[in-house]
Amino acid sequence: MIIGKDVGGFLKNFFSNGASQAFLLEGETDELEDLLMRYLLCETKSFCKKCYSCESESLLDVRRYEDDTLKIEDAREVQWNAGQTSLMGAKVFILKNKHIAPDAQATLLKTLEEPHPGTYFILSSVPQAALSRPLLSRLTIFKRLAEEAEKVSGFKFSLADVQGLKQERGEAEEILNKLEVWAEDKIRNTPPERLEPYAVFVEDLYEARRRFFEKTYPPKMLLEHLAISKYYIDS
Repeated sequence: MIIGKDVGGFLKNFFSNGASQAFLLEGETDELEDLLMRYLLCETKSFCKKCYSCESESLLDVRRYEDDTLKIEDAREVQWNAGQTSLMGAKVFILKNKHIAPDAQATLLKTLEEPHPGTYFILSSVPQAALSRPLLSRLTIFKRLAEEAEKVSGFKFSLADVQGLKQERGEAEEILNKLEVWAEDKIRNTPPERLEPYAVFVEDLYEARRRFFEKTYPPKMLLEHLAISKYYIDS
């Protein structure tokens, strides 16, 4: 789900229509992470600013893990703590890790399969491409776009554009992000009966992102593949 400038309005609408216990945040996450935490802690899931949880300055039931890598011992600690009774109400785990080890992902998946009531999880630094499909299936994905990223619906990208690129990873990652925003915009605005080409492109994109983060292929080669995949949609 892509979130625009009104983060509070989006979350208010989201929690009025349902609930989720595990989230993956992408893009501009600082404001989103803080507000989402406040909504989850609120007794009515509305950030009412009236209940005890909203008025309290204490965040005793918020646990943060902020090392670069979430290791198996960290995941086991999360699993154990997630099963304990909270001190005041809801309990929130914030995992700000750029990488989650495969065995840690497996443990985290078990924790999310049967989450303790009132226990919530926010992953806010790891990219989708670095997570297993089973774990991703347990996460509600929120993407907060930077202002300039909201303007890429007409993003042009072809093999000719790839030829002028260097092998710099930062440049490639920026293009991957723009392609993802472009694809999501197209999916939102395309009739269901015409979505199949975009679904195929998104599969290609996520596979390219996975290989990009695993560093198994040169960035330029991955972008060339995506340029060809996008060509069949544009033509």
